[in-house]
Amino acid sequence: MGAKNVTGVRRVMRGGKPRLVIDFRYTNADGRRARCKRDAAVQTMAAAYAEARRLMALAAETGSLEQAPVASASPAAKTISFEQFVVGPFEALFMPSYRPATAVRYRGLLKQSIMARFRRLQLEEITVGHIREYAADIQRRGYQTKPYIAYLRTILRAAVDSGHLDKLPDFPPGLMRSSHKLPDAPGAAEVRGMLGAPGWLGVAIALAAFGGLRMGEVRALEVRDVDLDGQRILVRRALSEEVSLTTKSGRERVVPLVPELEARLREVTKDKLPRARVVVWPDGTTPRRQEVLYRFWKFLKQQGIRRWSFHSLRHHFISELIRRGAGLEAVRVLAGHSKLEMTQRYAHATAADLRSAMDRLAAAK
Repeated sequence: MGAKNVTGVRRVMRGGKPRLVIDFRYTNADGRRARCKRDAAVQTMAAAYAEARRLMALAAETGSLEQAPVASASPAAKTISFEQFVVGPFEALFMPSYRPATAVRYRGLLKQSIMARFRRLQLEEITVGHIREYAADIQRRGYQTKPYIAYLRTILRAAVDSGHLDKLPDFPPGLMRSSHKLPDAPGAAEVRGMLGAPGWLGVAIALAAFGGLRMGEVRALEVRDVDLDGQRILVRRALSEEVSLTTKSGRERVVPLVPELEARLREVTKDKLPRARVVVWPDGTTPRRQEVLYRFWKFLKQQGIRRWSFHSLRHHFISELIRRGAGLEAVRVLAGHSKLEMTQRYAHATAADLRSAMDRLAAAK
């Protein structure tokens, strides 16, 4: 494992594929040195670190890697409020497994209303009635219930996994549904207008619209990831709250270059060091997420273009591939989706597709 590996996590190659392994030594209950060596339950670095910390803390406290059975816990240990669980075990053992941007979003949901609603309830007191009342309150305020209810369920499921709660309360399936609004994306003419953005913003827009990169992947792209001779981009990492991580799927992917994107990348990577970022301010620093959004929306307003999300450029990329006849599996790989179902969700007809279909019907009469 190596003396310098204090994280308890190491990467190994198995069958030509990388695997994350939890590997550390500890003193067992008999006072002897023992070794924990197992594959990480979730193969992302953040989750592996969190699992290693949990196991190392358990081994240091009990001399064992096995959690004590719930039945042996004292009544006091089983009685814990929602707030006590969230700020204690959940924050220490589960929150580190999330990507930084996800953790920020989750803490925001807690602060907005979840904590205020459930903080004083004991975990075992939370019922389907409490959940329905909370969902109704969210709807009255004009918000979608799914993100709030889904995160509440995540917390309570963690309480079950950690032995602080015997059984997950029922969650009515209707509260977890997303909006059925049709996915939408800017058209080709709008994207052409966006590509007139100056400096790094135009490059960022081109990477999303012609390469399908997520914003975190755009910001993390380095000169060494741009293979101009091979006519491709290697999407290897993403920034999440300024922390460089693997891509969302955990896998690297290759995106072939189209001429419009190649020309821009050839210009901005010229004479730069391999580890330099592609999308940077004149002083070489990487724009933060909010800076990208501010500049993007400001430019759209100046050009009289509808205010699109930056992510809609990626939707444009995927939609255009499908419209032009690309197979769903090829689109899935190019987009970096882990499952084909995710790609199929992007493949639904857009509002423009429906209008075009009706226009053809009218023209035939």
